[in-house]
Amino acid sequence: MTEYGDSFNAAVAAELRAQRARRQITVEQLTSLSGLGRTSVLNYLNAKRDIPMPAFMDLCRVLGVSPHEIFDAAEHAIEKR
Repeated sequence: MTEYGDSFNAAVAAELRAQRARRQITVEQLTSLSGLGRTSVLNYLNAKRDIPMPAFMDLCRVLGVSPHEIFDAAEHAIEKR
């Protein structure tokens, strides 16, 4: 992946973590409500694996945030660097 792509994925993961913290949702709740496996969710949130679009959409749904919001926040974080 490109340097920008890696940075963007890391920024998306960071924003998902921030949204989870803001909403005070545990990893267990996130996995249960999304139907995703715990290891996968942790890998996505820690930017150890790219997030497949269906998984990303599920995480956004559970967190009550639009994918557009996550992408905008990630792009803004990269621009600030």
